[in-house]
Amino acid sequence: MASTINPFLLQGYAGPETFCDRVTELAFLREAMANQRNVTIISLRRMGKTALIRHFFAAQRKFTPVFVDLYRTTDQAGMVLLIVQEALRQVGKPTSALLKEVSHAMRSLEFSLNFDPLTGLPELGVSARPSLKQTMALNELFNYLEQRRKPVVIALDEFQQVTQYPEQNTEALLREHVQKLRNVQFIFSGSDRRMMQAIFTEGKRPFFQATEPLHLGPIPNEAYVAFILTHFKQGKRKIAIQLVHDGLAWCRNHTYYVQYLFNRLYAMGLSTYTAMDLAGIQESILKERAPEYMTLARLLSPNQAALLSAVAKEGSVETPGSMEFIIKHQLSAISTVRQSLSVLLDKELVHQEAGQYRVTDVFLGHWLASA
Repeated sequence: MASTINPFLLQGYAGPETFCDRVTELAFLREAMANQRNVTIISLRRMGKTALIRHFFAAQRKFTPVFVDLYRTTDQAGMVLLIVQEALRQVGKPTSALLKEVSHAMRSLEFSLNFDPLTGLPELGVSARPSLKQTMALNELFNYLEQRRKPVVIALDEFQQVTQYPEQNTEALLREHVQKLRNVQFIFSGSDRRMMQAIFTEGKRPFFQATEPLHLGPIPNEAYVAFILTHFKQGKRKIAIQLVHDGLAWCRNHTYYVQYLFNRLYAMGLSTYTAMDLAGIQESILKERAPEYMTLARLLSPNQAALLSAVAKEGSVETPGSMEFIIKHQLSAISTVRQSLSVLLDKELVHQEAGQYRVTDVFLGHWLASA
């Protein structure tokens, strides 16, 4: 009987069966964590950073994994409470003994043993005292984790969020603690590639050269082809290897767009897929997103929209400011093109990879190219 569960996930992590490849990256993380080197994962949006961390954590037994999503935090106090909360979820079962232990170890915070109203299971609650000092709370937490028998690895996802806090010293505050720890390692990641690069590569920033970079690129073609063919076969669906190659090429092997395209194909539930089926899904995707893309285009200046469209039509461009490119696409003066390019880069509508400029949203690129 064919599987009814779509194996091409668009978000979250559901186990190793639906996780593709990243063998090299996983080995890098294992070696770095085993040798007390903190890591920063840098990539384009939706390349699979969070799933990589979740998969890495799921397979580990040598350390205690702590995953912290900072996306919804708005200040240092919120960050500290969330890190403490997620750390305590992993260090032990919520019992009165643990409550007593952490209350003694972290006196700047208040702890309580509560019961989940839905499950009835015990959980450890944490709240800030009126006079909470973030430095003291972090110091108490890390001292507590340093004394544990098992090493701890804390992943701070959406780390660029700390730059939005009203407090201006968050990076320095964390760096001060991170550099002293021996039993606690860190993995930093975030969806804003330009901001993450600024935090960890600009000479005046506290985290300059404080971590080892892991640049997450597209999954290799061979691995993705095997992954897709396996899941279609398990679902009693036949798809030619050439169609898989064509789909990957259309998506530039970018994780999110590959997952989305093959999620839609798989959902059709056909026994055999043809080139017409692939083309039909591709056309549907672009039609469905057209209103969103038209709104986006209207938010840009005419010069910015013209440059974005020109880059999309080329697929990739080495020198958008060249006279040949400007004349071919009837763009404005070189200075105007440079200003427009700067705006598109800041908005992450365009990115530079291996010396080539591309439209970041793969589907947007196809929509603009076909207009």
